Amino acid sequence: MSRGFAAKRIRAAVLYGRIRNYSKIVNILSLEEIHSFLNDSYGVIVDAVLKHKGAVDKFTGDGVTAVFGKSTVGERDSAQAVKAALSIQEELEQVNIKWRGSLNFLVEVDIGISTGELLLGNVGHIKHFEYTVIGEKITLAEQLASLCKTFNVEIILDETTCDEVKEEIKLYELGKKLILGFPEPVKLYTPKPRL
Repeated sequence: MSRGFAAKRIRAAVLYGRIRNYSKIVNILSLEEIHSFLNDSYGVIVDAVLKHKGAVDKFTGDGVTAVFGKSTVGERDSAQAVKAALSIQEELEQVNIKWRGSLNFLVEVDIGISTGELLLGNVGHIKHFEYTVIGEKITLAEQLASLCKTFNVEIILDETTCDEVKEEIKLYELGKKLILGFPEPVKLYTPKPRL
């Protein structure tokens, strides 16, 4: 029964950030340390998202979904998402300084960004629901993040995002990749490192 669950279509950029090697981290840290570590890591992500006019949609275990254009659609939503991603990578140094004594590797956050049409509204049951976004662009952003390790990069964008930011942000093309659920290979891009 979906009464009372009205939704609307929006166009937005989706940023999905996932902590790399999280399953390894939870086997090293105590429960209390994991709690503190997640809050430190998520704090960096949330601060960057809010700084660049995005909204955090949800936390999912080792990942965060953020949306740029959820409340008000702007022409620069994709650029704000990419700038937030770059900011996250820069600010992760704080997390690594704090946790390098407990972990024997660098903390990394893999980020996927896709842009397109989403549905915004309440999802769930009348007794428990969330105001959230749904759509294939969410799935694509998550899958792009999962490819970061394969391509040895920190951020991957889809072609739509690339088209909207290429005049403002320098990008490398990584090639094409078949992604589950998408009939055609997806072109992948990553921002050029800042010098």
